[in-house]
This record gives sequence, structure tokens and C-alpha cells, in this order.
Amino acid sequence: MSTRRAPRARGFIQGRLSRRQRLLILLCGAQIPAFVALLVLAHGWWRLSVLVPAALTWTYLGAFRGPFTVAPRNRLHLYGGLWPFFAWWAGCAAFALLLPVALVAGLLAGWSMSASCGVAGVVAALMGLSSVRRTPRIARVPLAFAALPDDFDGYRIAHLSDVHCGPFAPEARVAAWVRRANALDADLAVVTGDLIAHGSEYIDAVARALGGLRARDGVFACLGNHDYFGDAERLVAALEAAGVRVLRNQWQLVGGGDQRIVIAGVDDTWAGRADLPRALARRPADVFTLLLAHDPDLFEEAAAHAVPLTLSGHTHGGQLAVPFAAQRWNLARLITRFTAGLYRDGKSVLYVNRGAGTTGPPIRLGVPSEIALLELSRG
Repeated sequence: MSTRRAPRARGFIQGRLSRRQRLLILLCGAQIPAFVALLVLAHGWWRLSVLVPAALTWTYLGAFRGPFTVAPRNRLHLYGGLWPFFAWWAGCAAFALLLPVALVAGLLAGWSMSASCGVAGVVAALMGLSSVRRTPRIARVPLAFAALPDDFDGYRIAHLSDVHCGPFAPEARVAAWVRRANALDADLAVVTGDLIAHGSEYIDAVARALGGLRARDGVFACLGNHDYFGDAERLVAALEAAGVRVLRNQWQLVGGGDQRIVIAGVDDTWAGRADLPRALARRPADVFTLLLAHDPDLFEEAAAHAVPLTLSGHTHGGQLAVPFAAQRWNLARLITRFTAGLYRDGKSVLYVNRGAGTTGPPIRLGVPSEIALLELSRG
């Protein structure tokens, strides 16, 4: 299943245009309504204000190396050029969504077109600034399972995913997320893939940061597709040396006696390395199983193997979504129906983490980043 899925998924996403071309079209096209509004509504010298976002766009295009790679030249370029561009672009995307609503509301209220555009512009600007906010929310998720051992009633799992350590999520930022997770005082800590953004430059940094995770029963991780964009073997070695147990189509017991659970981890589907039957093979019968799988599309297969709880990431909740309707209208819908939050299939449950980091443009519109705290109980 997993080895056949990756080529189909890649072909679907690429289509007739390459991923690079699609991203560039999205980045440039979303700015058009805001540029037109500035040129039409501004007067005199104020029309020259369009040169500022134009310069920011030029700065970004000069750093663009591919769908997953933006290379800032230095800290000034990063904080003075790229971050302002991303806030501007997110505001443009929000403006494009809000403008039709503002125009209709303004028409009903008797506003001028300038007033309607102004209201949409102010709200969009605030959304653009908030889109680059980097403090994940804490998502508390209570889950009840009849098969949970008595000693695990009240068990707490800190779940991180998609930290994408790189230029826009450096070691210090990932370490801050780790401290936030540690403050939850969880029994178990897990990280469900995409630990780095691209390449191998940040392997040691992410290993140091995630090595700071603390939980009474240990720290476990699985790999995601981005982790294979660099030296995955060196990444695994660095994580293991830092105290993070990486599960690649294998499992481990937590607890003792008849009060135990299985922690299993499956390798990445997009790299063609996922083998769920192997990950679950020869586990003790009737022992509650927690599965770490970066790709949520493995959930149906996990449910067929009677896995009670699967934790995934990969989607970022869409990363770009229609505000207040993010669960349904988000970019992740292009690749999966499991975009964010809880899903059920019989007695099996999937939780898809919205992720702490980002990929491509380091912004989130309508989809906040998160660290999940799963609180298990018998029931």
C-alpha cells in the first residue's frame, strides 16, 4: 500500500505544472487584488507606496530556490526583507478573501467603495501580522478507550509534529517549543516527523533542541518526508544520541507486567519506506497500541490492524485555510481527507497534529500552530 501510494500522490500534486511553478503563481497572484486596490484608491505620491511591497517581493524571489528552500543571505535579509514579505503576502491573501465580503456588506450599509476596501485592508493587515506568529497554542485532547490498562488511566502524551527546523525555525525557536511541551508535565513525549525543513544543515540543531524533551516514559519519534530531503541516517543517529528513540517500522513496550502499552512507529510513505505490518509484527496480543505515523493516510490501514490510537502530522492543518472554516476549506484537502484534529473508524482513533512549524512560505493563515496534549482515560 505505502510503496505504491507515493508516486500517485506526487503525480497528483505536480500535474501539468511543477511544484515550483505553482508556488510562484500562488505567491505572485495573491498580491494582485492588493496592488490594484492601492493603485486605484491611492492618490498622488501615495501611489508610490506600491514600491515597498514590490521591493519585498523582489527580495523574496531573489532568495527562492525551490518549493521547500528559501535561502536568506544574512540576518538583515531574513528579518528586514523576508519576514516582512511573508506578513505582506499573508495580508494580501486575506484581503483577496475579505474584499468581496466587504464590498457586499458596504453596499448594504451604504458605504463608499473606498471605505469597504479600507475595512478589508485593515482586517487583512492584522491577519497578515498574526500569520507569522510563532508561539504554538496548546490543544488539549481528551480520549477514552475501553482497552486502556488501569495504570494508564489519566496518561498524558505531549505530541509535537512538523517542527521543520531550518532558516525560519532555528534551533532556539524549536527549543522554545520544547520548553512549552515540557511544561505540560506529560508521561510520554512524541514527535511525528518532518523534523527538518530541507537538507542536512540543521540536523545537529534539531537533535540538540529535541534532545531537551522530557517525559517520564521517554521520548519517541518517527520520520517524515522532509527528513529524507537530507541525510536521514545521520539525522536518526543524532536523535538517538540525544535521547530520542526513533521508531522505523518497529515497536517498543512502555510499562511493566500486565500494565503495558505498545509504542509503534512507521517509516515515511513518500519515501516508499513505510511498512505497517512490519511495524506491528509480533506485538503482544491484546496490548493497547499507540502508532506514530507521519502520514495520516495510513490510518485506514492502522484501523484494519485494530490499532486504537494513531498520531500523525504532515498536513499542517492545511497551513493556509479560509478563516473560521479551516477544517473544511484548507490546502491539505488537495492531498488527504485527514487534514486536522480527530477522526474515528470503528474503535480506532486518529489525531492529526496541525504542527508547530511550516513549509514553503513560513506563514499560517486561518490555521494556528499547535502542540497537542492527549489525555487518555478508560471509558
